[in-house]
Amino acid sequence: MTKGQAAAKRIFDFTGASVGIIMVSPLWLLLAGLIKLDSHGPVFFRQERAAVGGGTFRIFKFRTMVAGAYRSGARLTVRRDPRITNVGQILRWTKLDELPQLLNVFLGDMSFVGPRPEDPYFTNFYTAEQREVLAAKPGVIGPSQVEGRDEIEKYPDDCENIEEFYLHHILPPKLERDLHYVRHATFLTDLRVLASGLLSILCSQFKARFFARTRYRLAALVGDIVLMVVSYLGANLIKFDWRLGPDEWSYIGKALIWVVAVRPLVFVYYGLYQRTTRWMGRRDMAAVVKAVSVSSALLVAGTYFSLQHHSRAVFVIDWILLLCLIGGSRYMLGSILSGAARREEKGPFVKVLVAGSGHGGEAILRSLLEDPGSLFMPVGIIDHEPHRWGALIHGVRVMGGATDIAMAASTHGVEMVLVSLADLDPVMVREIVEACRRLGLECRLVPALSDLLAQDAGEPVKRIFLSSQAGV
Repeated sequence: MTKGQAAAKRIFDFTGASVGIIMVSPLWLLLAGLIKLDSHGPVFFRQERAAVGGGTFRIFKFRTMVAGAYRSGARLTVRRDPRITNVGQILRWTKLDELPQLLNVFLGDMSFVGPRPEDPYFTNFYTAEQREVLAAKPGVIGPSQVEGRDEIEKYPDDCENIEEFYLHHILPPKLERDLHYVRHATFLTDLRVLASGLLSILCSQFKARFFARTRYRLAALVGDIVLMVVSYLGANLIKFDWRLGPDEWSYIGKALIWVVAVRPLVFVYYGLYQRTTRWMGRRDMAAVVKAVSVSSALLVAGTYFSLQHHSRAVFVIDWILLLCLIGGSRYMLGSILSGAARREEKGPFVKVLVAGSGHGGEAILRSLLEDPGSLFMPVGIIDHEPHRWGALIHGVRVMGGATDIAMAASTHGVEMVLVSLADLDPVMVREIVEACRRLGLECRLVPALSDLLAQDAGEPVKRIFLSSQAGV
């Protein structure tokens, strides 16, 4: 590239970066707020990169990992990297984490087009020929980035040393593309690379492999968007007595844009599509409540300035309807999937009684009922607390105490009793074991998970188990 072309390139970079910073500054403020709310740490990620001529500079990026991530793992990011934050996942997918590099372009550390800035650690492994890449100013978009945007997908799932794999399998062809660019760069080729790079970034967000791998999550997202629209329209119909006039329709369309733009992002942030619908628990429902509530608050705030005549009561009704629709649909789908999985199992079930109706007994019941591979069917619960008799836990009735084991066993054909040590004292455990011995029922003692994990609790559990077995 001639001096004149280099000067034109710098003028283009400076002008473009100045305009870009002004245009995206509101978005920066929004993203900065989301990053700070999501996790502890700075907004920007600053790390040394190799500069033109072999020096170094500090790059600007939005932080997408937990604070101190590079001190607790590899220099490179891999698929499903646990260090990436919830907001970071979205920023990386949309490439918005790269926006602050406009500051590097403005300061002259980078250009819009050039080889991607490398970690100085890896430049130590460059050959003399490969070091020619450092003669060009690093760029926000480069030929290697355009042609190799799926770099992270090239790592095998069982890769033990990703840095070594990067040095031997990814870096050499990457440097070949960069060397070809450096040796043939002109201002016009830069403009072509910039245009094709922006197009590549847009197209790369929608990959066939991505859709194949996340098709069920995407289907759930599309289904939720439909429920969001239905809920909002239903809230308006309820508020205005099922009659919508021209005044209402004038802002419904605009408000729906807010609904579709804001709510899915909040749902993704709260991880609703990483949760398994088949096992819907209290924490999953809590995440649904948080996602619906926060997105409703954001809608109220957003429409306050753009749609000042919008009825706030509609959002309250919409909040209630959407909670029912999202929570109910997930619960029903989970029940259908669990039932279908159980119907696929073959062979007779072993009917069991669960002794204990506290946290331990509830965990045993839930495990047996939700596990499609379980051959044990709980038909009743026994407990020493009379006020619990007759209650239902996961649809299974508390039938009585230890003296009622005989009647429950003869009525329901019970073959085994599972005793929750977490819920019963040793005296009650011995009574149940004695009753099982007299009736010829198999009795198994189930310690609490906390007792199994805590070494200090190991001996007491073992003593109870041995003394109870001695009674049998």
